[in-house]
Amino acid sequence: MNKNRKLTIVFAMLGPSFIAGGIALNEYLEYSSLFGWIAGLASHVIALKFATKWERDKKERKGSDV
Repeated sequence: MNKNRKLTIVFAMLGPSFIAGGIALNEYLEYSSLFGWIAGLASHVIALKFATKWERDKKERKGSDV
């Protein structure tokens, strides 16, 4: 599996974990849900970056094979 593909999957799964963790800790920490949503959003943006890089690399390899 490609490195960018692995990182896309990792960050895509990490985003909901941050959101759920932030919501779960809301009783104990006042702003944990805010931090969870911000970390989840950042994680999804990073996953999107790696997904587009993976797709671009795939197209470049396909174009060089021709």
